[in-house]
Amino acid sequence: SFNLSLYRVAEGACEACDGIGTVEYFDEARVVAHPELALASGAIKGWDARNQYYHQMLVTVAQHYGFDLNQPYDQLPESAQRTILHGSGDDEIPFTYTNERGRKMVRRHPFEGVIPSLERRLKETDSLVVRDELSKLRSQRACTVCDGSRLRREARNVFIGEGKEQRGIWQISAAPLAEAFRYIEAVAFSGQKKEIAGKIVKEIAARLRFLVNVGLDYLSLDRSADT
Repeated sequence: SFNLSLYRVAEGACEACDGIGTVEYFDEARVVAHPELALASGAIKGWDARNQYYHQMLVTVAQHYGFDLNQPYDQLPESAQRTILHGSGDDEIPFTYTNERGRKMVRRHPFEGVIPSLERRLKETDSLVVRDELSKLRSQRACTVCDGSRLRREARNVFIGEGKEQRGIWQISAAPLAEAFRYIEAVAFSGQKKEIAGKIVKEIAARLRFLVNVGLDYLSLDRSADT
């Protein structure tokens, strides 16, 4: 959008979301597509009994924490669900692996968790097919660092106007265009600030006036370009 390019030029974009204002994440509701089913029966696609490698890891985790893989996922304790999705943290679990010679060996290490595993696969894969499949499990939410404002902290502490009429860039961007236009038209500066900002404010007001005149006064500048 216009705002996004403006923020980047000014190097004021939020570093966490790269100035987009939203972040993508693996949505638990999509990852666990069938919570009414047991993990062994397909509650999480790709981690059921048909996938020997991943399912065996869950078997070991279930034995370690004492929960039943054949129990419906939505009936498992919250602690078990949290471990399955997000891993065991620093808690090491003895996993049994079979090497190329068919010899079994035990290695103790934390369980990565389904969602961190998906994130790692997304980061490492070069396959468009895999990326497309994994993207179906993701949703968007407002960036928790900038609260969706798209700006880094330093830029959020820059205000336009003086006194009680001061507003941040994100506040003007989030307002309906009609309100933003009224504010920009009325904003006043004094002294050297007036000389510096005069032409800029005049140009912004002209662009906002055009958008209002063509009937887009109910929109806001912080909307994504595709809306």
